[in-house]
Amino acid sequence: MPHILIIDDNPDDRLLVRRELEREFSSDLQVTEIGDELQLEHALAINNFDLVITDYQLCWNNGLRVLLSIKSHYPNCPVIMFTSTGNEEVAVEAMKSGLDDYIIKSQKHYLRLALAVRSTLARAKAEHQVSRLENRLQSLLNKLNVGVFRCTVEGRILEGNNAFLRLLNIETILQAQMLDLRQLFWQHENPVEQQSFITEIALHQDGGIKWIQLSQTLITTEDEPFIEGLIEDITQRKEAETALQKLNEKLEVRVIERTADLQDVIEQLKMFADSVSHDLRAPLRSIQGFAEALLEDYISSLDTKAQNYLTRIVSAAELTNILIENLLEYSKLSRTQLQLEAVNLNTIVSQVLAQMEEELRHKQAEVHVIDTLPNVLGHYNTCVQIFTNLLSNAIKFVTPNVKPKVIIRAETNQDSFILWVEDNGIGIKPQYHEKIFAVFERLHGIESYPGTGIGLAMVRKGVERMRGECGVESQLGQGSKFWIKFKIPDFFKKSEI
Repeated sequence: MPHILIIDDNPDDRLLVRRELEREFSSDLQVTEIGDELQLEHALAINNFDLVITDYQLCWNNGLRVLLSIKSHYPNCPVIMFTSTGNEEVAVEAMKSGLDDYIIKSQKHYLRLALAVRSTLARAKAEHQVSRLENRLQSLLNKLNVGVFRCTVEGRILEGNNAFLRLLNIETILQAQMLDLRQLFWQHENPVEQQSFITEIALHQDGGIKWIQLSQTLITTEDEPFIEGLIEDITQRKEAETALQKLNEKLEVRVIERTADLQDVIEQLKMFADSVSHDLRAPLRSIQGFAEALLEDYISSLDTKAQNYLTRIVSAAELTNILIENLLEYSKLSRTQLQLEAVNLNTIVSQVLAQMEEELRHKQAEVHVIDTLPNVLGHYNTCVQIFTNLLSNAIKFVTPNVKPKVIIRAETNQDSFILWVEDNGIGIKPQYHEKIFAVFERLHGIESYPGTGIGLAMVRKGVERMRGECGVESQLGQGSKFWIKFKIPDFFKKSEI
């Protein structure tokens, strides 16, 4: 009876998964639900489970860390990730870390999850059986009787022990001399002393095939050369290798299927983005349009409170539209193929400064570019988007009545360039240095610093798509230094990702 752990902080999701598993396996199943970190630690300590199903987004951790924890304790335990909050990057990283399957959490995929569990358990059982077979084979080989023989280079047997005769299915040396054994022995026109040769031979005996491993050494004397050798029965090992090869072929088919499934998920995400763009914006335009119409046509009939409410509706609709646009841009950045090539950062920064000229003048911001910026491996439009977001944040997050000052500079580091965007803003506490790069993560209210909280997420996504890295160095009240590590073009040919 297989024992399965379901790791999910949502009890409803755990119940749905459990229900589908019990339908697939009937009563021949044991399920343990894990809803918090303490329960997981207890389960890991007991080690009585055969498979783990985990969500990615957990209130105390994430699925990747849970996967690594399980694999560190029990490397051979199969793990399936069933989640609605992961993405392609998470799936790929999880597969590299030993994940057996990755399934998007949705109503139609609960049945698929149950089938994946059955398939994964069967594969794990097969791998365990193959492992046991290999261990048993090794033990047998260690105890195996080895045939010892000596013969001429023409294949005429001079002497051999009982194990040699038994492996060849003969009883006497005379019978051995009547067999055509030349294919088993060393063939050389000019024998050289102490040359060795190892090969595997298939012998047809009693309607079947016996595999023999032959180890032989050519010995030369003053009279004539001869061969001394050993033979071992390796039939079981060959059968195990065949079984393993068949298993590998099945696994390759599975990988192809999983790849196709991931591609299908990507296409579904694209369709969802298109649907969001069309279906959500239409009613949003209606809300905003009618609210503005009320303000224009009936403002004299509305009291101050009603006017304030309508103004708030218009503002909320505008913000929602911006959020949708940003989400679509983020989704497009994650899916679009980027043609990487050498791009000039001076040109990009000049374009961004020109586009933001009015905003910079309004903020009375000072932007200084130190020396000439390098050419880097990147994608032009993505770089423009990254610099626009970084510069916008640099002049936005400043103390009131303080004129923003921004410094842009670059430095060389082995096979990469590091670009710095430094400001005199309000700064960021160290514990938030990673959090600010997540989608919709904000450290301040909209009233203080307007925005959607997706700008830095797009910065990181764009940098990663260009094979780079990014981060920030900052202390609260001491400004921020955002850095981007670009690859040097000379290290790469023009490529597409």
